[in-house]
Amino acid sequence: MLLISFGSLIWLGFLRRSTLQHLQALNNHTDILEQRIVQSQTQAHQLASILDSADVPIIATNHAGTIIQANLAAKATLGSGRPLIGEFFDALITQSIIRQLEHRARAGESGHARLQLPIGANMRVFDVAADPIPSTQGAVCTFTDITELSESATLKADFAANASHELRTPIASILGAIQTMEGPASNDPDMIQRLITMISTNATRLDLMVKDLLDLSKLESTLTPVTLIEIDMHALIEHTIEPLAAVCDRRGLTITTQIDPHARTILSDESHLELILRNLIGNATKFAHESTTITISVDPIDPEPDPACPIPHQLNGQAGVRIRVCDQGIGIPLAQQTRIFERFYQVDEARDGASARRGTGLGLAIVKHAARTLGGTIRVESIHQQGTTMVVELPRCL
Repeated sequence: MLLISFGSLIWLGFLRRSTLQHLQALNNHTDILEQRIVQSQTQAHQLASILDSADVPIIATNHAGTIIQANLAAKATLGSGRPLIGEFFDALITQSIIRQLEHRARAGESGHARLQLPIGANMRVFDVAADPIPSTQGAVCTFTDITELSESATLKADFAANASHELRTPIASILGAIQTMEGPASNDPDMIQRLITMISTNATRLDLMVKDLLDLSKLESTLTPVTLIEIDMHALIEHTIEPLAAVCDRRGLTITTQIDPHARTILSDESHLELILRNLIGNATKFAHESTTITISVDPIDPEPDPACPIPHQLNGQAGVRIRVCDQGIGIPLAQQTRIFERFYQVDEARDGASARRGTGLGLAIVKHAARTLGGTIRVESIHQQGTTMVVELPRCL
């Protein structure tokens, strides 16, 4: 019995030792699993943070087309701020071309497509890229906002078409006049004089157009520096209206200035400011009714900065200025007021009226770019057949 008891004790000790070793191994394995779970959770959190830091909407789907990951940009842009995980991709995106893109990506085929979506009050254009995720048989879709790029391409195409049209007209007139002088009118002094006048008028128009195109090109170039100096507004306005004296005398126009003493001297770029004043005052002298008054006023204000128009870092004043050029003229129809800042656009009255009123169609586009370069804005206040007031606001220049 003693021998049996002794053997049992030895067996129990061995069994206990074996059990403890097994438990220790299980504990070690559990610790390793817990560490791996923590690492996986950390990596998942880091991945989510990386995705959320991207300003491009990114959505990942599984094999069934269910959204399994969506970053903050996707939730804000595509989901109006709501969580998207768990929704079907096809329920979120209604355009069939994007749905098919995601379906093909789940099948292993990458692709691109263009998508237009209303975001807020604007229509935005996105380039959508869909790529397969082999490990889950799902897809990842990125939505890159290319609205500005798309608009730029459209503007370039429109600009080329409009410039060709506007240049063709005076060139055709000049060529026609020359051919007439060389042919039927070669012995007619009166006709030759009229044709010379026509050539001179159209050549002057071409010269003005080239100058305006150069001004616009300089303003659009990011390489052109802004040179800020103290500017006497009264002196600059007097200098700007001096070349317009003959037009004002002929049409009986009076130009008055109202400059607040606190806005007499401002910090700005003189060339940009001169472009703004020259084009606005020049337009006013063209379209004001005869024997009326054009009023130019400059007042201190505190305008709200426009995020779309970065302010030059050298401008750090406490206040800005509002420049108003007001005429009593033909005005601008309400339906056309949103388009007057487009290149080469001219309201119908300018197109159908006297040639003296016809400009290059670039003046207000130049004013807009010059104002934006200084961090400012421009707007129009006009009543058809009663008058127009152009308002430019420049921040932090006082």
